[in-house]
Amino acid sequence: MSSEVKMPQLGMNQDSAVIVSWLKSSGDAIAAGDALCEVETDKATVEVEAPADGFLSNIAAPEGTDVPVGDVIALIVGSEAEVADTPQAPVSDQPGPDPEPAASASMLPEPTEPVEGPAPSVVTPMPAAGKVLASPKARRLAKEVGIALSDLRAQGVPEPIHAADLSALPAGGQSSLTARVDGTAFAALLARSEDADRTLLLAAFAAGAWRAVFAAEDVGITVKGLDGAAALHPNPDRGGEGPETSALTLVDLCGTRLSAYAPATGGTTLSTAQDGETYTLTLAFSEARLPMAHAIALLDAIAARVNDPIRQLL
Repeated sequence: MSSEVKMPQLGMNQDSAVIVSWLKSSGDAIAAGDALCEVETDKATVEVEAPADGFLSNIAAPEGTDVPVGDVIALIVGSEAEVADTPQAPVSDQPGPDPEPAASASMLPEPTEPVEGPAPSVVTPMPAAGKVLASPKARRLAKEVGIALSDLRAQGVPEPIHAADLSALPAGGQSSLTARVDGTAFAALLARSEDADRTLLLAAFAAGAWRAVFAAEDVGITVKGLDGAAALHPNPDRGGEGPETSALTLVDLCGTRLSAYAPATGGTTLSTAQDGETYTLTLAFSEARLPMAHAIALLDAIAARVNDPIRQLL
């Protein structure tokens, strides 16, 4: 005699829920009321409890699957011997949203940006496309501490991401790197047009460098003004539409007596300052999000563009 474990109705207008994680494995001894898995809707994450004593069998919906309400997601069977003998529990044939893609295992090549000196050896997982699968608590905590879930995915943190994954990240504040660059060629480029916008050109350089180092298709750059106002610029090096998320924040301090800015809230921030024809570029970053080797490659690629803007076209 087996008992069905079904996707519960968690809200009046809920049609389905996502399996965030299985807390038990097939073949585990189960007592009625044990938490079997966590499921997530737009509003909450709850645990699905076992309806009877027995052994968990035939998990029909893997983690990341969006399952219609009422569909069977597993069985509770009477004996351990039945675990392998019970027919597979069905999942509804009704079409639902495609499961979100798991993080890609492919690796990026070393940066191809032609920069002065030996190029840092950077190898990083290719970020997967689509929404990162994470619990509501993890999303809330990530937002509070300024961590991008896509960065965790790129570092290889398995999905679905839980709050415990964020707690396990290395502690510490912002790290920073600084480059001093001869900006003669950049100044000449700005002087050619009265309409040239230094800040937007720097944002384009930052996007181009990010694209080259990480082989990214879309890059968003947030420009933060000296008044604290921020505006997202999707693909500023290409124009047009782009991502709704920001790869880094740019703060242009040129024209002031200031030399660098690092936000207390974290995040990856590039600040630029100017002394005559010399530009100082400072990259503030969390090594939990952006490993040092990656940060070096990124800042070096941005500095190369300021030193020789023609590199932006290569």
